[in-house]
Amino acid sequence: MSKPLIATMILTLLSATILADERTRQQVVKAPEHEINQAPASRFSGDAQFSRFPTMSSPGDVAPATVTFEAGTITNWHIHPHGQYLIVTDGEGRTQEWGKPIQTLQEGDVVICPPGVKHWHGASEHRSMTHIAISPVSPDGQGVTWLEEVELPDPKSTTPDQPEAPTPVTLTEKQLSLIPIAAFSAIGDTEKLKPALVQGLESGLTVNEIKEAFAHQYAYAGFPRALTGMLTFRSLLEERRENGIEDVQGKEPSQLPDSTDYYQLGSETLEYLTDRTMEEASQPLFGNFSPTMDHALKAHLFGYLFSRNNLGYLERELVVVGTLSAIGDVNPQLHSHLTITQNLVVDPEQMERIMATLEKNVGKNVARNARGVLRDIQLP
Repeated sequence: MSKPLIATMILTLLSATILADERTRQQVVKAPEHEINQAPASRFSGDAQFSRFPTMSSPGDVAPATVTFEAGTITNWHIHPHGQYLIVTDGEGRTQEWGKPIQTLQEGDVVICPPGVKHWHGASEHRSMTHIAISPVSPDGQGVTWLEEVELPDPKSTTPDQPEAPTPVTLTEKQLSLIPIAAFSAIGDTEKLKPALVQGLESGLTVNEIKEAFAHQYAYAGFPRALTGMLTFRSLLEERRENGIEDVQGKEPSQLPDSTDYYQLGSETLEYLTDRTMEEASQPLFGNFSPTMDHALKAHLFGYLFSRNNLGYLERELVVVGTLSAIGDVNPQLHSHLTITQNLVVDPEQMERIMATLEKNVGKNVARNARGVLRDIQLP
């Protein structure tokens, strides 16, 4: 038998093996990986694009559904006898095939689950998730076989597959540009705010991310400063538009269901940010001294505002650090938020970049005070 023929047979067998493997394992196609095709101009009145998914064989009807999982909610282990598509339309989720690692799902991701694959799916630990589920149904009406509950690992435990310490983040110029924007807005310096906004846009911040930064800031600097910052930003965008500059709008935040318990969600957010137990995070922040303030902080700030997912937790904390550093005379609060920033896996090297950004863009005195607060946190 000739060598070329042997090589051809090996490649054929390998291709068949790969194809068989793809048909028996769950696949996650991330949103940026979809193959985009241009719709034919002969059938559409304007530009349109589409992405095709693999065809699912169906013994009968197909049952589509929209499912919304509250934060932390997941399914039991289960099997779809005829397979299933999941299309994430909002929020952040998780999925896992039996014996394989948990995978994170974002808006636009698609899960292709072949027939007979044992798996689960649902929301992420701290954010809700909505997906469209498309499942073929057998003639007897069965589209799913439910199995046992999922036993998730304790997020605070360590195992060989879960490193003892998460990988520290490396702050981007886009993230760091939020700091001077927040600082100049907090002190009402609109002359310095405008170039800071331009720098933010040029570093990759979208219009909606900057708008969200001002919305978050009002909880710390008050409506007058945050509104002035927002109006300054609107005026800048109009000027740029007149000069032919169209800035990227970015995504709108998703909306949680009207039934959302924002006080409970705020307690869960505090548990995550401050590394407390849920019992500790659920306690009134001021005992019985000010239930009103406790509710406002947990339900509105840490519940509602933090649930708006077009600005991440770390980005929100950078806004707060810039705000409190510039305001001054609020070192106890600055201490808390620098601690939270470190809890979000920002190591000493990256914390120094935050301090350097304050010094270069806002002022040496502001940075000197923030560094003093940071040293108090880092002392053993």
